[in-house]
Amino acid sequence: MGLRSALTEEDRNLMKLFVSALACTALATGTLATGLLASAAAHAAGPFDKLKKKAKKATKDVESAVIGTSTSTSGVGASADGSQCNANRGSNSNSPCTARAPGHAGNAGPTPANLIKMTQCANLGIGNAFVARAGDYTFQQGLSTEERSGLLNRRPVQPVSGCLFEGMGIGDVLYVEFDADKYQKYAYKVQCVAYDGKEQLDHTFGPKVGNYKGKDVMLHEGNSTGYTPTASGSNSNRSGAYDKYMAKRGRAFTTINFESLHTDKAGTDFYCQLYDKSTGKSALALTYRRGPMGS
Repeated sequence: MGLRSALTEEDRNLMKLFVSALACTALATGTLATGLLASAAAHAAGPFDKLKKKAKKATKDVESAVIGTSTSTSGVGASADGSQCNANRGSNSNSPCTARAPGHAGNAGPTPANLIKMTQCANLGIGNAFVARAGDYTFQQGLSTEERSGLLNRRPVQPVSGCLFEGMGIGDVLYVEFDADKYQKYAYKVQCVAYDGKEQLDHTFGPKVGNYKGKDVMLHEGNSTGYTPTASGSNSNRSGAYDKYMAKRGRAFTTINFESLHTDKAGTDFYCQLYDKSTGKSALALTYRRGPMGS
């Protein structure tokens, strides 16, 4: 007689229950093991992810880090350590530079001679110019570390061909001073043309003029950059202090910055000028490369 026929119906039912119990136990054990592994991975991933984020931030900081210098006694100031590495190298700098962020289109190439001839520079006492990047800096107030924004990573630049500043890109901010009694800022409007003549820009889509104020140049006293001169108080107070500082010197300033265009992957070089149509003269001219992203 076979084993199956020798077993009663009750015996067979008991055996089924026993097999089912074993299967459930195995499944529970596997689930528990999987859960333990997932939990361990999650705990391990936490600090690793933080390290990765810190590494990415450090890489970004290195890529955009520039410390400029200047011997000027006015708005440019001097950096704390006297070093100079130019990540936005233009035609007036031969200093070493760090790599641009991936996807940055770079800086404008050499200026076509036919475009330079189109600009007649006004005699405005132009000078004390620098190219910078907007960023955050810190200073101490007692035990508290405070943070503010301003124009950092400054490098002095000189105009060529009278009033032309060459070789800028997305993320750069150009600071320029003029004689206050000669510069009528509302008389000048932005005009830009692509090197190949296929595109024109005005103040709406071209470089932005006057976005940065005195507070961005005159940083808070005790700041981590070492730039001078400095002032204390709120952003408004420092802007007022810088305006007084400039008035005492008989000077005025403006800033020009360049916005990105995400569809311009390869980058387009533009020649621009701040043009007074009543006189036919320009306060300054510049070249920059429009591209999809900043630093």
